[in-house]
Amino acid sequence: MKLKQRFQPFLQAIPQLLLFQFVSTVILTLVTLAVSLLGGLLLGLSGKAAVTSGDLSFLFTRWQGWVMIILLLAMVTIYVAVELNALIIFCNKILSGEKPSVWQCIKDGFAGLKKFLSLRGVIVIIYAVVLAPIFGLGFSISLTQNFYIPKFIMSVIEATPLFLTAYTIAAVFLTVVAFIYCFILHGALLDDMTMKEAGINSRKLFVKNWKNLLVELIIFAVLSFVVAALLIGVCGVLPLLIVSAIPMGDGVKTFLTIFFCVIIILLTAIVMYSYVSFLMIKLTSLYKKYTSEGEEWTYQPREKKRHPVVITLVVLLLVAACGFTVYANGHFNEMFKTQVDGNIVAHRAGGVEAPENTVKGIEVAHEYGALGCEIDIQRTSDGYYVVNHDADFERVAGVAKAPEEMTLAQVKELKVDGEPVPTLEEMLDASRDKVILFVELKGATADNQMAEDAVRIIKEKGMQDQAVLISLKMDLLEYIEEKYPEMQTGYLAFVSLGSIEDTPFDYLALEEEISTDDTIASVHAKGKKIIVWTVNEEDDIEHFMLSDADAIITDSVKLSREVKERLTNRSTAQIILEQAYRMLR
Repeated sequence: MKLKQRFQPFLQAIPQLLLFQFVSTVILTLVTLAVSLLGGLLLGLSGKAAVTSGDLSFLFTRWQGWVMIILLLAMVTIYVAVELNALIIFCNKILSGEKPSVWQCIKDGFAGLKKFLSLRGVIVIIYAVVLAPIFGLGFSISLTQNFYIPKFIMSVIEATPLFLTAYTIAAVFLTVVAFIYCFILHGALLDDMTMKEAGINSRKLFVKNWKNLLVELIIFAVLSFVVAALLIGVCGVLPLLIVSAIPMGDGVKTFLTIFFCVIIILLTAIVMYSYVSFLMIKLTSLYKKYTSEGEEWTYQPREKKRHPVVITLVVLLLVAACGFTVYANGHFNEMFKTQVDGNIVAHRAGGVEAPENTVKGIEVAHEYGALGCEIDIQRTSDGYYVVNHDADFERVAGVAKAPEEMTLAQVKELKVDGEPVPTLEEMLDASRDKVILFVELKGATADNQMAEDAVRIIKEKGMQDQAVLISLKMDLLEYIEEKYPEMQTGYLAFVSLGSIEDTPFDYLALEEEISTDDTIASVHAKGKKIIVWTVNEEDDIEHFMLSDADAIITDSVKLSREVKERLTNRSTAQIILEQAYRMLR
């Protein structure tokens, strides 16, 4: 197939796809806003600020929770109708040489929902809505595209051979399923098959054409990357390099640098926004080819016409880029984060730089300039509080006994990489006037008695201002807030629905994926502090160092310090592009 024939369907589809994406985005944004408002109203009626990982039982034990579940299911249904069903129908009409009506395709997308009213249909939705985004396979809806296995759980999976093997097997299995059933929705929506018939049809098409399918998708991916790279490179990166190399006045250089950075950002956003739609066109064209019953399917182009919509859009983008550049040039420090103020909290006392949850860890973290150290306390059988993360000491000290099964004297005989297991008191002494100690109430003994004892010990040390009691258990922290409002508390969460910033705690320690810029701003607006956990990869460290988060909890203490130092010496272009990357990721 000639190169022109490969690109023609995509080039001709650009105006229609832009219109479809605009209309569908507006519809789904309004739907999401409406559901969010109703969800907030329901939470208010229940007396809760948010539903989080610490109290998910609310969804199943209160009528407000059940209504919220129904609203979420309805929203998912609307997203499936618009972003999957309507898009497939829209692509089919484009490839048939028609000028599709966006509204009619969306209407047909809703009509196609009846195809999911079966067990197989439900399984398809679960795959597309939950499994595909989690494993990064196939098509998913934008509502759940950021579904993920929390990184603290993934770290456990990666460190445990049995879990890693199971995860790998599941990923391979679901990848195979994604390819075998990649045409199931096409059969159901375009050829009016039942889900059972569409599944059988997709399997047959895959078995017969799997080599060609893989080759075509690889070629599509490579060509897409090359075209995107050339477009962004020629229009943005190359001019930016020329500007940086040619001697000119500082004012002109700064203006042109901002302008071409904006061009790079706009083109990157358009490419990312359009890729899924173009991929759906490709799959739809392959489906039509494979089901042509021996007759070679050929694309039916419409009569060539000029597209004033595209021309107008290009002009508007250039005007917007110029306007933004003029404004940004005069308000650069207000618009971009030029100063890096991110703080470091060492996970398990010292991260990977020292034996975990030991006095040595606090000393090392302090040497690297950490703001604080996070530790985990558990109660021994004789009522003392020792520092350990796991349910027992097997991983760190080779003894498969839980702290509550041992006396303090027995625990003191253990060594963690040559360092003794410390008590809470010893960790407080080590951190005094050096770092803030974030004390997580951990494990089976994390109860009101632990809260009472931890408060007493901290007060005896006179360190109320240098210690924060944190936990995954919301009810435990609420107990502390109610009885000891003078103590600092921090709530750990990795799932959140609602206004988590309205919870009564001084700190919110949120998992990476839910620590959005909007959430951070909302937390700060309530006068609270926010910490992101557990941030270990360099890219993620950089992302949150450039955010307004008050600190990150990390195992990579040394790396975090190096990233912070590097970010303080960035060029104008780096500042703009890094901030844009944060927004697009």
